[in-house]
Amino acid sequence: MSDAGDDIPIDAPAEVEVAAEAPKGKLSVEDALQQVLKNALVHDGLARGLREAAKALDKRQAHLCVLVETCTEAEYIKLIEALCAEHKINLIKVGDAKVLGGIRS
Repeated sequence: MSDAGDDIPIDAPAEVEVAAEAPKGKLSVEDALQQVLKNALVHDGLARGLREAAKALDKRQAHLCVLVETCTEAEYIKLIEALCAEHKINLIKVGDAKVLGGIRS
């Protein structure tokens, strides 16, 4: 068999958006976390709220879970911690809800 007649046209490579250069110097944990969350939001990889988060954790689609320590519902905390532990997903607890609340679509 000859491959000479099997020419398949190849499209020109699409333009790729290059992320902005990383800021110089050290970032605080909160600043780094906000950058990661904004990046995930841009790429449609951010689950927000208990329902979305529980689904993503249960389906093992999550790589990281961020939980506010000041959550008033102990059952929510137990559920998220259990799902993270069961599926070996990293869990970060933040003390200030403003860190998470600053991320808007």
